[in-house]
Amino acid sequence: MKKITLLIVTTILVLSCKDNTVKKETIPSDTFKVFGTLKGLDVPYIFIDYTHDVTGDRVWDTIKVKNEHFSYNAKIKNTKRVAIWPMLNSKEGMGKNGKVEFLVRPGDAIEYKGEVTETFDAIPTGTSLCDDINTFNKSTEQLNKKASKIMGNIRALTLKLIKEESYHPSQGMHPKVQVKYDSLKTIGEEIAVIKKNFVKERPKSEVAAYYLSKMVTLKEIPDNDALTLLNAFDNTVKTSPFYIDVATRLKGSETTKSGNVVPELVSDRTLDGKEFNLKSLRGKYVLIDFWGTWCGPCVAEMPKVKEYSETYKDNLVIVGVNSGDTKQRIIDFVTPKGYNWVQLLSKKGVNDDNFVSKFNISGFPTKFIIDPNGIIIEKYIGGSEEAFEKLDEILKDS
Repeated sequence: MKKITLLIVTTILVLSCKDNTVKKETIPSDTFKVFGTLKGLDVPYIFIDYTHDVTGDRVWDTIKVKNEHFSYNAKIKNTKRVAIWPMLNSKEGMGKNGKVEFLVRPGDAIEYKGEVTETFDAIPTGTSLCDDINTFNKSTEQLNKKASKIMGNIRALTLKLIKEESYHPSQGMHPKVQVKYDSLKTIGEEIAVIKKNFVKERPKSEVAAYYLSKMVTLKEIPDNDALTLLNAFDNTVKTSPFYIDVATRLKGSETTKSGNVVPELVSDRTLDGKEFNLKSLRGKYVLIDFWGTWCGPCVAEMPKVKEYSETYKDNLVIVGVNSGDTKQRIIDFVTPKGYNWVQLLSKKGVNDDNFVSKFNISGFPTKFIIDPNGIIIEKYIGGSEEAFEKLDEILKDS
């Protein structure tokens, strides 16, 4: 009887252990998963975006939310920057629709923990990448709150000035608004210092390489300082796409200076799929125009680019380099307007067709004027008349 009783008790204990054991889900080695149950997540969908491995295009997708829970998985080949945010317009969302970024590797499962009540107060967890992201975000949390408050004040002040003083932003920065923007700039500089120290203190962190990549892209750090930080990274980080992006951009910063031979541009990422080689245009002046349909100043200048391509058609060739648009989107945009010059499609990620990184493009539009020998005459960032004035200067008598 005692043996039977002992057997029953032992069986119950074993079954209890089995019932209470939570099996950890195995994620395929070519896939990532992000999921979470967040109190207050009362929206039908969450947005998610990241870069497609094959096409280099931005992937925009939606994740269905049910009973405050969401789950999403996708295949990837290397570390990705991913962002999610609730589907709310700015007025409804207030602070609830803040975009939250994280890094993910193939095979990772990222669980969001927290809540979405007054703000999106949830963080990614489950990996060392998440830990590093959260550490950095915590270090800049108060500064970001100050910046967010100032941005709100700027919007409110601008609306007030428009109403009371017949002011319009197209007239330039109002002095009262400028004061607040100066405060915002100061906060940005403080965050940049924190970011730089974060990178310096973590030579084995892929998250540090990611933040250095952002700093170089946004021109938040001098090239020499960025190179010092890059060279200090551990060998384990040197295969990271973010490390490679920094190295590519810093090389591009040097090779695209005025007086240098323009970097090679050989690619079949054209609208008709035929290979293009920039060297084939030697003997003519070339205007390389980095642009996107999403860029207001880029689109505003294109009629003038067309005008100059026609005015100086015997001596000037236009080469467009698009970033952020699909091939079909570009075709639909340029065809009816008669923008018939060559268009190359820059591809995000680590590849030979990432022309944006190769030429270290930090703003759109960016234009390069190349002489008949392939030498860079000048680089122009942003919408302005300077590039066109330079073309007039060198071509008007040709």
